[in-house]
This record gives sequence, structure tokens and C-alpha cells, in this order.
Amino acid sequence: MSVVRSKGADAGQASQEEGLARFGEAWDDFFGAVRRAKGRAAREAGGDELTLSQYQLLAALGELPERPVGELAEIVGVAAPTATRMVDCLERADVVERRNSTEDRRVVTVRLTPRGHTLLRRKRELVTEKRRSLWLSLSPEEREQAERLLRRLAGIVEEL
Repeated sequence: MSVVRSKGADAGQASQEEGLARFGEAWDDFFGAVRRAKGRAAREAGGDELTLSQYQLLAALGELPERPVGELAEIVGVAAPTATRMVDCLERADVVERRNSTEDRRVVTVRLTPRGHTLLRRKRELVTEKRRSLWLSLSPEEREQAERLLRRLAGIVEEL
């Protein structure tokens, strides 16, 4: 038995595919811009500032006094070995320190040093200022739309 499609159904499918292609291009454009911004931020950071990846890791530490490396990896969304390398680098720079857990001696926790607290505060201020600039570049209607869409997309991506 053959399937008969109407011209309207074909046109609707083509329109849907075109919309998906435009969405894909916009998605790629957005995340390409984010990657380039992260690269610029890393270059601007120089030797004494935090990269955005390091900032995300330290922000997780800023919420609690200390966390295990595995927990940090999960929060930041990187593999445990990647988080360990990040912590190694931050420890050498006197930004974090490792401690043996008092609850489980197999677990090593990470905490911010006084220098780490200072760097985290400075980076938070810089990130807040960049977000403010982005937000101010949008119209009031776009601000509301952006917030709704970002929250909706975050929820959908979490479910993928």
C-alpha cells in the first residue's frame, strides 16, 4: 500500500525542516560566540586572573566551605580527571587547598584560600558587569523573552 501525501503536508514538512535548519544555525552562532567570548576572557585574564572554567569551579566552592573534587566535577560538568587537573593548577597558584576529609579518609576535599576568595570576588564582579552590559543592550521586551527562553532551554537541555 502506498502512502499518499498532500501538497500541504509536504510544504509543512519542508517549512518545519527549514525552521529547524535556521534554529540549528542560530544555536551554532550563539555557542560559537560564547566560545569566542570565553577565549577572549582567557586571553584578557593573563596570569593573575581566573579563566571562566576556573571561575565556574571556584563559584561552586564559594557556595560551601569545601567540596570533594568529584562533586566539583559534576557541578561544573567536566570529567573528574579534568577537575583534578584544574584543582592542581589552582593549588599551585595558591587559589585552593586540598584537605583530607574528616568524614572519609579516602576523600580529598578542596577549599578556597584567602587569595582564592579574592580572585573569586573579582571575577564575580567582572562577570556581573558583562551580564549587565549584555542585559542593557536588550530592549525591555527582549530582556523578558531572553530570560524565559534561557530558562526554558536550560530545562529542555537538562532532560536531553
